[in-house]
Amino acid sequence: MKRKKIVIGIVVFVVLATVSLLIANTIAKNKLKDYIVNLPEHITIVYDDLDVSLLQGNITLKAPLLTVNGKTTNQVNAQVKLANLDIKGFGYWSYLFNDKLKFEALNFETPLVTYYHNPLADTDQGSQSVLKNIKKALYIKNFNFNKASVKVINVENDSIILSTNNLNFLMTQISINDDLDTKTLFKFKSSTVSANNLTYQVGKFENLSIDTLKIDNTKTTLSGFSFKTKYDKTELSNKIATERDHFDLISPEIIMDNHNFKFDNTKFSGFTSDKITITQPDFTIYRDKLVADDLSTKDLYSKMLRTLNIKLDLKLIEIVKGKITYQEKVKPENKAGQLTFSDFNATLSHVSNTYKSPIKTKIKIDCNFMQSTPLKVDWSFDVNDKQDNFVFKADLGGLKADHLNQFMQPNLNLKLEGDLAKTMFTIDGNAVTSNVDLKTKYTNFDIILLKENGNEKNKLLSKIINIFVSKDSKDAKDNFRDSNTKTVERDQTKSIFNFVWKNAQAGLISAMAGDGKKDN
Repeated sequence: MKRKKIVIGIVVFVVLATVSLLIANTIAKNKLKDYIVNLPEHITIVYDDLDVSLLQGNITLKAPLLTVNGKTTNQVNAQVKLANLDIKGFGYWSYLFNDKLKFEALNFETPLVTYYHNPLADTDQGSQSVLKNIKKALYIKNFNFNKASVKVINVENDSIILSTNNLNFLMTQISINDDLDTKTLFKFKSSTVSANNLTYQVGKFENLSIDTLKIDNTKTTLSGFSFKTKYDKTELSNKIATERDHFDLISPEIIMDNHNFKFDNTKFSGFTSDKITITQPDFTIYRDKLVADDLSTKDLYSKMLRTLNIKLDLKLIEIVKGKITYQEKVKPENKAGQLTFSDFNATLSHVSNTYKSPIKTKIKIDCNFMQSTPLKVDWSFDVNDKQDNFVFKADLGGLKADHLNQFMQPNLNLKLEGDLAKTMFTIDGNAVTSNVDLKTKYTNFDIILLKENGNEKNKLLSKIINIFVSKDSKDAKDNFRDSNTKTVERDQTKSIFNFVWKNAQAGLISAMAGDGKKDN
């Protein structure tokens, strides 16, 4: 009899426990349905079914579709369509008694994400508004996007701004509204991202693409990087009112080490990295000078860094075995002139707007100019100096003058002959003016002016101009002729590289056409 009572007691307990579990399951399921229905009015979720497992703390939304409408436009801002949304380890106790949503994991399986970008909408305030409208405190241990496809569409012209596939994303220890006494609505511990075939429309004219992207807490790797003008050279020239460079930049790999993305609430506010390595970049720049000049003021790099709207701190950038080709078309009947920099290695330190004086941004370059001429550059400036003072030093090795003719002949209608054995110059300048100190050693130097057809020598003008140019530097002390230039004025509608060219040109003319001596 006693055993029978025990059995009956166990059965009653199991039945009561099962009934209680079913009741609790139903209560939790109804509360979740109620929560989904009562999301902010501009956010909706529809789904086929909702499964709840109280014992395991798991929830599955089958075939959910999340839609976020713009609060001002009332148009669809974003949609996320999933096979399933799996919620693991839901904290019922925390939800029922502490009014806090707590999950071990949120898994978004094969989501299709579409975001409709409206340039008229304030995306920063919009994203903050979404977080602020989540009234309950929320904690997620692991947040997963698995094999996602993402598209960002410009609503103005229905073009794709960004797309990628096979996106995998993991963020850990996310908390939202966890501490209402602070201004930080959103916090997380770590995140990792990987994606394939990412394309991004940088602006109206350029596209960026990456074959493989990998990001974790401390390192980003971009494989198969490409940044290119999306039109060919002729198309670009036909589409622009003022000159704009045609770009073609590729690199097999870019690595950013020990980096940190900083946010003020949801707004991107800064980026730091201990080291960025750009491997074997091949950069071709084409400028069509037949298009009208862009006469807007061009800031020097020190001011560009100083006036950035984010805090940037790149301790070191290394460029390894790169190549730069600059092409410039001046005359419609001639092909573009070309300058090349190969075996291009560079280090850029303290590329930042966070350092205080006297720390300076320093750029060191070691490359070959026009295939075979060693060129070393040492360039520095202080980002905090509002006068934008800089020092640019260059050391150019032996150069056959006729190597410059592929640029000089089609653009300037002249040819050079002779050997520049060595040329060194230092430019001490600011945003407006500069002084250049140049010395050069050369032999058998001739300037040959060409006739209008660009092929035949204009003998008379060539003879006249060479009267003023010393044929070699043997008569100078140490076989070097010095420049004796005064102030060089910067054309502020041109870049820093135009300013460097003007200084080098002024120094060479002074050294070759003057007496080859510098005033004491």
